[in-house]
Amino acid sequence: MQQLNAQEESLEIRGEHLFEIFDTSSPEASEIERQISGLTEGRHLYKPTTYRARYHALIDALRPFKTREMRVTNLVPLVGRALIAQRIAGTLTYTGTINYGALGSGSTAPASGDVKLGTEVFRKVPAVQSVSSNVASIQFFFTKADTNGTYQEWGTFIDGTASADSGQMFSHLLTGGWVKSASETMTVLSTYTIS
Repeated sequence: MQQLNAQEESLEIRGEHLFEIFDTSSPEASEIERQISGLTEGRHLYKPTTYRARYHALIDALRPFKTREMRVTNLVPLVGRALIAQRIAGTLTYTGTINYGALGSGSTAPASGDVKLGTEVFRKVPAVQSVSSNVASIQFFFTKADTNGTYQEWGTFIDGTASADSGQMFSHLLTGGWVKSASETMTVLSTYTIS
């Protein structure tokens, strides 16, 4: 029996995370941060396109106050990959939507079997989400009052709640010791390319 093979393809999920820190100690930067915070809290009052445009305009206004950035790639643990397979096969137990990002202080290297951060410290809902072709972008906005400290790890979660360690982990990475002070605002842009 002859077996005909179509061109072989492989599926890859590549995650890249951009951490940006902004000094919001000046009155001008503090006012921009206040506006972004108010916008994200009242996002349900806006049309999605209006909200996204306003959010990005405010982030652009904050850019002159950026002090540093870091890019890190991630591991998509088995639980995240399994969730995608379930959705493709019609199992709708989980929505497939990343609805929380979390900072942690654990320093153990991410592994395929991970289901939570080593030590979760703080989590937040996305500020803005978008998709373009095969690329999903999810950005999180942390105010100076949200959390401060040294963060060794970052993860995103599907169907999480405000409680630590809840939801299905979709990505996990080490930051190498990312520091955020009480006078700084931080954004984390998680970009997932499926190719």
